[in-house]
Amino acid sequence: MRLVKLPKHRPALAALLAVASAVTMVPRDASAAVDGAVVANAADPRGSGRLFSATSPFNQVIPTNPQIDPRSAQYVKTLVRSKTEKDFVLSVTDWTVPVYFSEANTARHDVRIAGQPPGGHYDRAFIHDVQRIMRGVPIPDNAKPDPQDDAHLTVIDPANGCEYDLYGAKKTATGWTALWANATTTPASGIYPYGLSSRATGFSPLAGMIWPAELRAGRIDHALMFAFPYTKSGGPVAPATASDGKTNLAAALPQGARVQLDPALDLRTLKLSPYERTIAEALQRYGMFLGDTGGALALYAVSPQSFDTNPYAGVLPNDPYVLLNKIPVNRFRVLATGPQMARTPLNVVPSTCARIDIVG
Repeated sequence: MRLVKLPKHRPALAALLAVASAVTMVPRDASAAVDGAVVANAADPRGSGRLFSATSPFNQVIPTNPQIDPRSAQYVKTLVRSKTEKDFVLSVTDWTVPVYFSEANTARHDVRIAGQPPGGHYDRAFIHDVQRIMRGVPIPDNAKPDPQDDAHLTVIDPANGCEYDLYGAKKTATGWTALWANATTTPASGIYPYGLSSRATGFSPLAGMIWPAELRAGRIDHALMFAFPYTKSGGPVAPATASDGKTNLAAALPQGARVQLDPALDLRTLKLSPYERTIAEALQRYGMFLGDTGGALALYAVSPQSFDTNPYAGVLPNDPYVLLNKIPVNRFRVLATGPQMARTPLNVVPSTCARIDIVG
């Protein structure tokens, strides 16, 4: 996942849009709404729910006095370098993930897969460009992939907890295609055990994403996912199960690493906006996992294009990349990473959500 055309120092962001009370936040394909958000079950992130199991690494609070990586200071210097070059941002409309929710009558499609997963670099036995078909994916008629090159698209079937993840997605005259696609379930860990997610690290593309309802509520109860340019080559560290790290810098950060904002930092001294405060509190309590290589130090929000109206109006500035520069990157610390995995076996794990067949 990349971020492009981010100037080193951006002008002041646009003023906030209309207040929240003037906005009806109704995701497409909605059937019922509570406080403006459609809620299908207790784990529905469109309301107050949280994706993935309670034991998922993304849902674990960082304990008091965690073990800090001995290279933390060097890693943080690289984070600061990235922030200095292209800011610390929240990606809202570009290079992120639109999420659609299917219904019982949503048409199902066979998605043709080109066999080009992101992050398939550390298993020499994995053969690229093997064409596959993921059968019976419920894709709403109005679903559109992210407009940037990665063309992410995810569909959740709330009736059975299935999650369908597409990378390089495209709707053609003859049907849906993708460079890569795979399926998991939202009650699972949010991590594909043998890589081959639509994200380079094996993380579900929804793991660590920020939802509009969380910003409106002022609370995020899970770890975040971030990308930045200097991801270390040589394989991931747990809990990542794959990697597209390409950098040989000594202070490059391995993918899968967990970074925490210093919990001793008094956020009241930073004069943060409400959304910055919400994000900073999550970074202190849960931290963020390095989940992708990108053009800037960036967190990710669910794309507003999968909602009928802008769900961030009155919550975020109206900008594709919202600046987070008041959160001090030099106050991050990297938790103990463990060893890099030079070889990560890649395999499509059979899923009850969809059958994936090799064709040709």
